[in-house]
Amino acid sequence: MMEGTCQKSCSKRLKLKDVASTEAVTQVYATLGVALVVVVIGVPLWWKTTEVYRATLPYGDIGQLKDTQVIYNVGVEFVLPLQTQPQDLLDWREQVDQHLDTAGTAYSPISPHYDIKVRTTNKDERTVINQNGSMEALDSRLTHLKPSAVGSCTVYLLAKDSSLEATAYIGRHRTAFVKSSGDVSRDVRISAHLVRSYFVNDERLKTTFTSATGAQHDKENIAKEQMRAFKTNMGYEVTFSLLNPDPSVLDVQWDMEAATASYLNPFLDRLADVAEFKVFSQVLYYVDLTVRPARDERRASYYLTPDQLPHTINPVEAKLGSHVSTYPNVHFLVYIPERGHSPLYIHNEQGKESETNAFFSPRWGGMKIVNLDSPPKNASLPRTVTLDLLPIMETFLSHLRLLLGVAQLPPDPWIVVEPADNTAITDWEYDHLLRVRTVENVATATATLATLSQLLGEIGNIVINDDIARQVYLAVDAIRKAQRLLAAGDISAAFQASKEAILSSEKAFFDPSLLELLYFPEDQKFAIYIPLFLPMSVPVLMSLFQAYRWYKKQQQKQPAKEGKGAMKESEKEETEQDDDSNAEEKRSPKGKKQSRKER
Repeated sequence: MMEGTCQKSCSKRLKLKDVASTEAVTQVYATLGVALVVVVIGVPLWWKTTEVYRATLPYGDIGQLKDTQVIYNVGVEFVLPLQTQPQDLLDWREQVDQHLDTAGTAYSPISPHYDIKVRTTNKDERTVINQNGSMEALDSRLTHLKPSAVGSCTVYLLAKDSSLEATAYIGRHRTAFVKSSGDVSRDVRISAHLVRSYFVNDERLKTTFTSATGAQHDKENIAKEQMRAFKTNMGYEVTFSLLNPDPSVLDVQWDMEAATASYLNPFLDRLADVAEFKVFSQVLYYVDLTVRPARDERRASYYLTPDQLPHTINPVEAKLGSHVSTYPNVHFLVYIPERGHSPLYIHNEQGKESETNAFFSPRWGGMKIVNLDSPPKNASLPRTVTLDLLPIMETFLSHLRLLLGVAQLPPDPWIVVEPADNTAITDWEYDHLLRVRTVENVATATATLATLSQLLGEIGNIVINDDIARQVYLAVDAIRKAQRLLAAGDISAAFQASKEAILSSEKAFFDPSLLELLYFPEDQKFAIYIPLFLPMSVPVLMSLFQAYRWYKKQQQKQPAKEGKGAMKESEKEETEQDDDSNAEEKRSPKGKKQSRKER
């Protein structure tokens, strides 16, 4: 009875152990399944749905653009008289190469390449040169006979007995003339100076490029043209304003539409490929300068000092109005002094009256003061006066040239520069403007892309959508195209490519989608996601830890089970042997009898 009870209790214990082990295994598998679902499905799904979309950008190409040297090609042709000896031609060629060659100078991020040709005059050119006439006519005839390509120039060496009184003459087109002195070295030096300092102006191009890339921050070394001229834009709005502070005394009239058509439109039409221009005009009454001018008792007049001029713009600017446009505004003001401060003049820093009675404000515009005769005491008021707009438009055209970046070279006593015609810009000035703007656009677009790539690389949660990537790729391609065209000497096409480059780079840099996630930093992400995932992850981690402990215990029990199993097998073999012997005894009764007999 005791043996049966023990067997039953042992069997129950074995069953309970089997059930417990089965439950533990099931719990471990359930834990592993939950963890597997969380790790394999949950975490990747959460990571994919919360990641910031960042399109691929050409970071390597942008880095190469920063290190690429910009080379602009200039075609230069030197035409010598027919009587020039062959040896002189060789000397000219060698010395010109030395003066215009930049290979021996230090490395510069921008460098010119001169395509030089030296030859003698042909029959048609000699016929034109031998005709008696002015230098202006000679320049026009030679240009008509052999037009120079955009961006190139031609230098003619005239004989000693030519009608040219000065040492050198620069015409309205792409032609210059140098009077021979008989000294080849001197003539070459003067000719090379005309090319480098006037037609090309290497120093200004280098300064423009370095300042646009941000490599030079010293304002004293930046050219004045860069400080006063507008940056390159797709267009400009030009506004002419007539300020009449006392319309009850003078009724001032002006025909700005006719003046714009006669004086301004030829200049704007010439620059149609450079930018788009919109012209407006307005008349403002009861607008005062709010600056008290000083009185000159000797001349019974009033004057403004240079320190007072900036203060005249600020109060007036608020009353000029603005147009809804992305183009920058260029303001030109015509001010009629009131009766109490008339006549009114502008004094320069030396205390002398300004010749034009006007002043210029960088990157803004200009103002001209027009003094009109006051009406007699017994005259009927208001007195109607019509302005003569010719001197006014001449002043404003000179201001507009400076604002657009047209080169203004210092006068040289031995170089005569022919002024522009009604277009207000010569051919070589137009070429220089295109070249400067192209270089500036390429440098600005490259610097913009470099800044954008650095910003996107440092801040990882900025969204980079496909439109931004497309604009970046377009800008990189346009910069490379502009560089190739500059190296080929095609500055017109290079300028258009540079406009595309700066437009695409600025669209990418100022895209509003770049700022969408800047207010959502990483610490805020943790503050939002930790309360969500922490309660769920703690039980899962604890279950994984329990499963790990169970697995370690099973690994420790395995050797013990193997030992017990071996002992059970040996006992089983002994019992089997005993059972076999008992069975043999039962099967042999004779043996029993013999044993009894022996007893």
